[in-house]
This record gives sequence, C-alpha cells and structure tokens, in this order.
Amino acid sequence: MYCRLPEPIDDCVRIMAKPDFPSLLHPGIHSITLKELHILAVAPFPEDVRRADLYGKLITWLGALQALGVGGTLWLDGSFLTAKPSPGDIDCVLWNPHWANEGANITAAMQQQVEHLLDKSAAEQLFDLDLYVELPTSDMLFHREVYWRGLLGFGHDRVTAKG
Repeated sequence: MYCRLPEPIDDCVRIMAKPDFPSLLHPGIHSITLKELHILAVAPFPEDVRRADLYGKLITWLGALQALGVGGTLWLDGSFLTAKPSPGDIDCVLWNPHWANEGANITAAMQQQVEHLLDKSAAEQLFDLDLYVELPTSDMLFHREVYWRGLLGFGHDRVTAKG
C-alpha cells in the first residue's frame, strides 16, 4: 500500500498496520510460572504442535542456563501469547543474566556455553527465540524498562494495550 500525496499519510499508516490475534492475557505485566505458561499458551491448543515445540525449546534453553548456574528475569511476548495458530517464535527479553552463585568455579567452557545460549542468532536458530538481553546500569534501568514496556505492551496498531 502506498499513498499519493496530498492524501493524508495517517490513513495509509492505519491501513498498513499488521493485524493482531487476540491476546491470551489482559493488558499489563504478569508474573507466571512455567507450568502456568503451559496452561495458558500450550494446553488450550492441543492440536497446535508448533506451540508445544516452542514451549519445549524454551524449557530446554532455560534448563541449560540454569544448569550452568545463570539467573535472571525473563519477559515473554509475541504471538506465542496470543491465539495465533502456529506462532513463529517466542519473543523474550532476558534482564540482567548473572551467575546465581558468585562463588562457584566458573570455567572458560561454561562462559562460552552461556555466551552461545545468549547469542541472538543462536537462540533463534536453535530454540526459536527472538532473544534480547538487557544489562542496564542502575541509572538506565527505568529507561530500558519503559522502552520494553512500550514495545511489548501494545499491539501492532501502537494503541491497543495487551498483556
């Protein structure tokens, strides 16, 4: 779609907005367990093999990080948290990944494995994650959270709030 000026550009932008599928959560940020995530985003879609596969890959990725002793806070978003059939991936932001046990013997091999697990390209290729890692300084934390809340908290129309 394109507009010939002097047609209002706003009319073109609205027409070009990507449609959203119904959200599985009401607007806002929600704290849920992995079991609750399964109940929300996988169990209601028993015929959707892709959802089960994505959830399994997320569990494998998280398990690998935990086995290496890495902690953090994970925000999830995207079509996986909507009623869209066969979502393409799981969008996620990992906040402040860190060694959960600072006194542990962290080897170069462990560091390399963690770097690989947190690599955007590798996460997409191996685990179907659209991964972003955030390590903001304390003075930038608020700004980075506002950025991600704005990006993840609204539909493609940039007006409709979502969960």
